[in-house]
Amino acid sequence: MVCGSFGVCGGCSLKQEDYTAQTELKRAKVKALLEPFYSGDIHVTPSPDKEYFRNKIELSFCRQVVWSEPFCKKKKVLRDKTKPLEFENTFGFRMKGRWDRCVNIENCLLYEPNLSAFVKEVRLWAEREGLSFYDQRAHSGLLRNLILRRGVNTGEGMAVLITTSAFDASGFAEVLGRFYPSYHFLTAVNDGVSDGAGIKDIKVIKGSGVIREKLFESSREIVFEISPQSFFQTNTKAANLIYKKVAAKVSALKPSVMYDLYGGAGSFSLCCAPYVGKSLCVESVPSAVNNGVKNARVNNINNVSFFCSTTEEFLTKQKLGSYNSVIVLDPPRSGVHPAACKTILNSGVENILYISCNPVTLAENLKTLCAKYKVVNAECFDFFPHSDHVETLAELKLK
Repeated sequence: MVCGSFGVCGGCSLKQEDYTAQTELKRAKVKALLEPFYSGDIHVTPSPDKEYFRNKIELSFCRQVVWSEPFCKKKKVLRDKTKPLEFENTFGFRMKGRWDRCVNIENCLLYEPNLSAFVKEVRLWAEREGLSFYDQRAHSGLLRNLILRRGVNTGEGMAVLITTSAFDASGFAEVLGRFYPSYHFLTAVNDGVSDGAGIKDIKVIKGSGVIREKLFESSREIVFEISPQSFFQTNTKAANLIYKKVAAKVSALKPSVMYDLYGGAGSFSLCCAPYVGKSLCVESVPSAVNNGVKNARVNNINNVSFFCSTTEEFLTKQKLGSYNSVIVLDPPRSGVHPAACKTILNSGVENILYISCNPVTLAENLKTLCAKYKVVNAECFDFFPHSDHVETLAELKLK
């Protein structure tokens, strides 16, 4: 099955390539970026699932001007300015390269097989009810976003309908129940100008406010409770592979202290807990810290401490102990903050495991870190088939 929106939708960018070619493109990209710091081979571990691999998606309702011809970055979209603007309602992923336009989903292969039919029914429901879609330019309209999350290893699911003000969502609940009868259903409000403004007034309409997911490490099952705003890697099966790999490396080191910086809800800390004396998990998002504390309790893990702080602020207050310790870095796409990078460089900690979702910023950080560290291994894990994104694990050792 081929999605009719490929090339226009921002969900995929490499769908035209066979999967082996995709992983080779990613390997070559990372190899070129890391060449100044690492001359060894780089292996790409493929995603266990090539289709329907995502455990979370965010769809947008969008009122937008009708374009008479397909968008192309190399030419302007021209219109007859003697005629009034025509508008259309779309519901799906953002158009590639646009913040103000969406593409109606057709035959999408990212989330799960029912998605395309469900999205069509939601669009029809909104039109029947005469509900307005959000206009990113005019900052008007009721329906704004829909978050879908699922526990790949538990079968649990959640839908969060985000609007600009509270309203009766019983009609949406009926549509959701036909396609995803076991899903928890929540509503939330975002009345800010930006989609990134955050949600508030979260209400549970059906079920509970969390779902569970499991990771498997050695003979253990690690349970995670995931709320609407929790961060969790979007490809559960691929993520489990990198968690296992990091846990194996930490197990071999057997450190007294593990510094889990940019730690999110503590996924690496919880996976590595049996192999460390203690882990200090540092995360700046309060909801993620709360999730981490709760997940440690759920799994009866008591050697992980959570700190709600930016990594750079934490490192100004907490001296990194260099004896028998390891640093695990899992920063956002922007990479490790320069101040934090400099502190880590001078810490004397012998081993660093750097997990990067952006090889460009990984290479930038290595320009600093490789003044005192050398990259002894680098490998990739494909979390995002059909896109140009790839996860990289770099192992650094003090020179």
